[in-house]
Amino acid sequence: MRRIVLLCSAGVSTSLLVREMQKEAKRLGYECSIKFYPLSGAEEDSEATDVFLLAPQAAYALGEIKLKYPEIPAAVIPQEMYGEADAVAVLDFAQKMVGDY
Repeated sequence: MRRIVLLCSAGVSTSLLVREMQKEAKRLGYECSIKFYPLSGAEEDSEATDVFLLAPQAAYALGEIKLKYPEIPAAVIPQEMYGEADAVAVLDFAQKMVGDY
């Protein structure tokens, strides 16, 4: 089972996106855990995380996340996907990052 972690600054938009991604994963039969944390909570699941996705407003922290967790793929969610809460596209983005697609 894949573990996808979204990192954000505030969490309101991200929590909505996570719920929609969970619905989409269930619809697809894609076994995964999708959670979100503020940037300061990245270490919460780091030992079990397969990919970090940062909300666009947290893009400034991408370099730090990559340095701190070099073995975990990390990227910023494209603004268009995040702004539209496009759960299908963001889940696809995560799957490609971990090689499931």
